[in-house]
Amino acid sequence: MILVGQYDSPFVRRVAVTLHHYHMPFTRNALSVFSNVKEMKAIHPMVRVPSLVTEDGETLVDSGAILDYLDEKAGPARSLTPAHGPERRRVLQAMAFATGTSEKIIALFFERLFHEPKAVSKDWEKRLLSQIEAGIAWLEHECGSPWFIDSHMTQADVTVGCMLSHLKLRMPELFPANKYLKLHSLSFHCETRDEFVAARHSENETVPKRK
Repeated sequence: MILVGQYDSPFVRRVAVTLHHYHMPFTRNALSVFSNVKEMKAIHPMVRVPSLVTEDGETLVDSGAILDYLDEKAGPARSLTPAHGPERRRVLQAMAFATGTSEKIIALFFERLFHEPKAVSKDWEKRLLSQIEAGIAWLEHECGSPWFIDSHMTQADVTVGCMLSHLKLRMPELFPANKYLKLHSLSFHCETRDEFVAARHSENETVPKRK
């Protein structure tokens, strides 16, 4: 399998963490949606990440759809997403809040990156900050220990963990050390695991500077 995208994306990274967790061999094509537009468009017409090229040559897009494929491939006994019932709903809800928060972090980061401070929409910035803080607060309230669903690792941990590492990379001021103590503990718990370590972004995985 071939995973397309850079690990500074929480969406690419959650796929990579899952692949490593399942011990599914893959190579990576670390294309940038900014620097490699032509190559990216040949893989995903919308120039988005991640994409996963399967052993059969099928190209899957959207991290949620890719995780569904990998969970199915792993089988029900190993799947990080419960097959049914209240636990499945809890995992999916946590994933929804985490991915929603990631989307707002990315939107705010690029709003600030591609505009001079005077050109940033203060109303839009305030709305995005409010949404990010609401997402983090919900996840903090619902978070168990040592894992999000208490006793064992699920896709909720993968997605929340990748969102938190991205938040700390892009906007650490929104995740102070004296706040969100359960999420700080979860983040540490995730980042010390081999599958997370193997999917850390390198210094070469960056976004363009503001011109």
